[in-house]
Amino acid sequence: YLQKKKTDYILISAPENIAWILNIRGHDNPNSPIPNCRLIISKTKKIYLIADNYKVKTLIKEKKINSRQVVHPKNFQNLVVGLNGKKFIIDKKSCSIFYEQVIKSKFKIIDSEDPTYLLKALKNKKEINHMVKSHILDGAALTKFLYWIKNINKKKITEVDAQNKLEKFRKKNKEYLFPSFQTIAGAGPNGAIVHYRAKKDSCRIINKSDIFLCDSGGQYKYGTTDVTRTICFSKPNNNIKNIFTKVLKGHIAVANTNLNKINTGKKIDIRARKFLKISGLDYAHGTGHGVGFFLNVHEGPQSISKLNNVKILEGMILSNEPGYYKEKSFGIRIENLVYVKKRNNNLFFENLTLAPIDKDLINFKLLTKNEKNYLFTYHLNVYSRLSKYLTINEKKWLASHF
Repeated sequence: YLQKKKTDYILISAPENIAWILNIRGHDNPNSPIPNCRLIISKTKKIYLIADNYKVKTLIKEKKINSRQVVHPKNFQNLVVGLNGKKFIIDKKSCSIFYEQVIKSKFKIIDSEDPTYLLKALKNKKEINHMVKSHILDGAALTKFLYWIKNINKKKITEVDAQNKLEKFRKKNKEYLFPSFQTIAGAGPNGAIVHYRAKKDSCRIINKSDIFLCDSGGQYKYGTTDVTRTICFSKPNNNIKNIFTKVLKGHIAVANTNLNKINTGKKIDIRARKFLKISGLDYAHGTGHGVGFFLNVHEGPQSISKLNNVKILEGMILSNEPGYYKEKSFGIRIENLVYVKKRNNNLFFENLTLAPIDKDLINFKLLTKNEKNYLFTYHLNVYSRLSKYLTINEKKWLASHF
């Protein structure tokens, strides 16, 4: 890449890109295993890792990096001044003004694009296989939680109680490390706040009449999950059922996209909103974001949104999460992670997420035969992948979805 660009060096300043390039992980973030460091790569394949020495002890011990390749952040200026050459590439998305000024004092900056974002987005077979495995473990935990909160729990519980219970189910698996972001558990009107966070001293008790939206995820050895399910505890009114079903129809339309023809996030986003828009409804967020492999739960350059023109390619992982939010009343979102698979030159989405979609919220009269078939096949697949982790009663309940 550097030779093609006729340049001497590139500064990789996004920690998640360094994690991917060197195949390392760290503990500098509560929800993402990224190492807080920077990296310079030369056209002659020399590397300089800019990091605190105490943080890289294990890497040196494991011979993943040589101690001579580590530079303390305080010595960044001396390092740059001592480099030979004329041209540098930086990353405008993450390079600090300080680093840019230091580099500019000696080199000509010829580009400000880091190619790693795209390379990292194209997951290889090993990464996909690990993600599939993580989603089976995560799906089992979430399915147990959904069964518990809908069928077993008879106590009055708060949103915080609910998210803590889900975390307990996840923690039962030794591969689970920590949440991939702070859980959004919103009941009734709180579900309408897109990035709601329940706090112990101010959260809502979940009522039987509430629609409950739960958006959560985990970091596993090795994989990253992100899933939203919206559920009810009593018979919902027809208006809510109809809206939920329109969101579901958009979700299914995204999942069934022919990626050979409809190959950008901008085009796919139209499919997600189509059924809501017929009724004059919409939602004020993108339909999907890229997801990292045991890294950040949000990554680019791909996304499913009104403005994203990045081509959807084999190996990319995205979320599929249309929704609808009625202020001070309820929120609905259905989110699966999908990856782009290729078979006989055909590109299509394959679901990673395995968890039931609440059948009590669906107006089946609004679904076409194809949509009903999709739901049947999806729930059959969920059952076949998860049943060995479930109790007899959990299995029976899950089987009632198809």
